[in-house]
Amino acid sequence: MQVQTTSEEEKGLTVEITGEDYSLAEIVHHELLEEKSVTFAGVLPPHPLIKKLVLKVRAQRVKPEKAFTNSVERAMETTKDLYGSVKKALGGASS
Repeated sequence: MQVQTTSEEEKGLTVEITGEDYSLAEIVHHELLEEKSVTFAGVLPPHPLIKKLVLKVRAQRVKPEKAFTNSVERAMETTKDLYGSVKKALGGASS
């Protein structure tokens, strides 16, 4: 996975992620929309043959970089909770 960021003014950020599936962007996008300081969060539709995701974020009262990292941290916690619940539901079976 390769991540590149580009700032757009003071309140905007573009994040490009190469080598990952579109579903990853949607998870982060969902968390960004939950962030109160985020005024816009969007995912550009990827080309079907190119694994490159583009997320755009605009925020007020905090830097968009901070809003983005907060959202990624929440996504990680949610994923850990899901993993624990699934593991428990399957009787602790490992993969």
